[in-house]
Amino acid sequence: MSKRHPSLSALKYALLVMPVLDYAMTPVGWGATPCADQQVSGKNGQAASAQAASCRKKAEEIVVRSRNASFVVSSSIARLSGAALKERHLDTLADVAERLPNVSFTSTTQANPVIMMRGLGGPEEETSSLYVPFMLDGIPMMSMALGQIFDLDHMDVTQGPDLTRGPNVFGGMVSATSRDPGNKFGGSLDFEYGTGNRRRAVMSNDIPLGPNTALRVTVGGEVADGYISNHFLDRKNTAGWHSWFGRLKLLHKDSAGGEWRVSLHHVLNHGGNDYFAPPALALRHVSVNTERGVNDNDYWAGSAQYHRVFSHKMIVDVALGGNATQWKSEIPESVFSARTGFTMPTRQAGGTITLSGSSGTLDWRGGIFGQEMMRSTPYLFDMSPYYLSNTTAVLNNANVAGFAELGWRFSPSWRLVPSFRVEHNQWSMSQWSGLQTASVPDAYTILQTLPKQTASRTVPLPGLKLEYHPQTDSVLMQYGWISYTRAYMPPGFSPHAVMAATAQTPFDASYGNNLEIGYRLHDRKDKWSAEVIGYSNLISNLQVVTTNANGESVVATAAKAHTRGMELNATFKPIRSLTLSGFLGLTYAAYDRFVFAGQNFSGQQLNGTPKSSFGFSGTWTPGGGWSVNVNVVRRGRTNLYPSSTLVNDPYVLVDAQIEKKWRWWNIAVYGRNLADARYLTRGLAVGQAVAANPRLLGLRVGVTY
Repeated sequence: MSKRHPSLSALKYALLVMPVLDYAMTPVGWGATPCADQQVSGKNGQAASAQAASCRKKAEEIVVRSRNASFVVSSSIARLSGAALKERHLDTLADVAERLPNVSFTSTTQANPVIMMRGLGGPEEETSSLYVPFMLDGIPMMSMALGQIFDLDHMDVTQGPDLTRGPNVFGGMVSATSRDPGNKFGGSLDFEYGTGNRRRAVMSNDIPLGPNTALRVTVGGEVADGYISNHFLDRKNTAGWHSWFGRLKLLHKDSAGGEWRVSLHHVLNHGGNDYFAPPALALRHVSVNTERGVNDNDYWAGSAQYHRVFSHKMIVDVALGGNATQWKSEIPESVFSARTGFTMPTRQAGGTITLSGSSGTLDWRGGIFGQEMMRSTPYLFDMSPYYLSNTTAVLNNANVAGFAELGWRFSPSWRLVPSFRVEHNQWSMSQWSGLQTASVPDAYTILQTLPKQTASRTVPLPGLKLEYHPQTDSVLMQYGWISYTRAYMPPGFSPHAVMAATAQTPFDASYGNNLEIGYRLHDRKDKWSAEVIGYSNLISNLQVVTTNANGESVVATAAKAHTRGMELNATFKPIRSLTLSGFLGLTYAAYDRFVFAGQNFSGQQLNGTPKSSFGFSGTWTPGGGWSVNVNVVRRGRTNLYPSSTLVNDPYVLVDAQIEKKWRWWNIAVYGRNLADARYLTRGLAVGQAVAANPRLLGLRVGVTY
């Protein structure tokens, strides 16, 4: 009888816990470690919990990695620890996106970013189809209403399609997990002050309610003047904001080994909307708008999660919940010489039930996902008496999917994984009306309405992976994979169209054929690691937000498009106290065939997508509670989203922090964008643009009790 190799046991256990563990390969370089900032149940649960507790003490490390499970996940996943999100002052999804390879964003305001991955993303505000969905504690959220990021255990950023994650994932997914309550009474209090007169305070408390039950309460607030100087109004706070946020999270471990998590989240943000200006002014963070504008966000979200390991043959994960968000936006009248804006409430409810397990050389994962979303999408454009347009519509989407994958380890080093997903979408648009009116130079009124419009689609989506993980006693760990995934985006309607004929015509479903190949190397002594991933995605009917010949904002489809590129990540620890890291991302994303409104966009690069990004960083922890971190990222030339007439030249972001920790206290001085790079995050065809934040300097003081 042959001796059972220990690394094969590690691989089997890794396959068991894949539903709750992901891979992170230091894309930004804030120090990878062999530990995982996570909790695991099962026969190895005590060791994993102790390992996780040790990891949480290393707050200076932004990316954490499991030695077993996360190494053998066949996709590009970056896991950012919650402590590092707080300490690196990464307060929004946009801050995170700028510091990852082949991830970008578009944003009209400080609090409303839309994430784009490998060239895909963007139309979330025009429709409810998401190239990159966002999940909070296992439930789908409208990421544009998220506002501040706070008190997270970790955030996973997954690039590329995935058939077995619950929600439909076409371009990638961002999943945030809030921090669990501790089993001892205690907490923390943090204060920050930074440029833009930014003041922030957050308090978190763990409250044990019994030997197996605990509650975590987090409350916070933030006030800032913003970074815009309005010369017309002689004010420096027209783009400022003030927000309140909080979370309750209950954790209960029952006598049968199940873990119950119930969480309630709330964020309320009130702010100005004085961001749009001609590019020359925007890059100087100067505005001459005649009003401050409005940008208010309000969301409530609740989730209930259940996790239990019955045996190595059966693991159950359930996540159910919903959210209610409202985004109110009023752009200053001087931007378009018109009053324009909307109040967009969104309601979502749904969840995922997943079963997984293994037996012998086989492992499996399967489940169902269901979601219903309703969004009201009014839009006003009023330049009376010359022209007024007012549209209203209610979008509804019912989405049900079943998914499964089966892994077969047909040799000690090889695993074959076919997967399959069946997705059904039922879209409807109701209460649509379009009013157009004017009195100068000629008086007219056109009011059009439509009955309820529907579109539905049921599609099968196959996938196949081949994985290589040699089982040896070598100090070098290896893992490679090649995969094919069929991706899909459902059809839908353009609610902001002002003509009935346009509004009632649904745009087509998008389909992608994604190929990916990856290889990882890791030194068992944690001296170094490296990863390279290449991908190619051929897309038909790519959904694009654009403006037609009538000036209507619509979702059109490019007949053919593609994205291809690579990600390279590496870390090196020459000495115990120093970690050096780097990444390179290359993306070429372009339309192959796209003719719309008399223009031929074929061959043009997709908007919002830099062709290259690379970065390096170093973290030094000399001892005595000191830590020093420096990070540099260069992002390449970019056509702004959604306009292709405005272009960002390459720019470099430099971040740094010095921190000192005592037993109870910590103090840190930080800076973001220290080189004060000037670049744009949004551009419109009328020549108006939004600029990114300038140099940010801040001081943080915290106490733990």
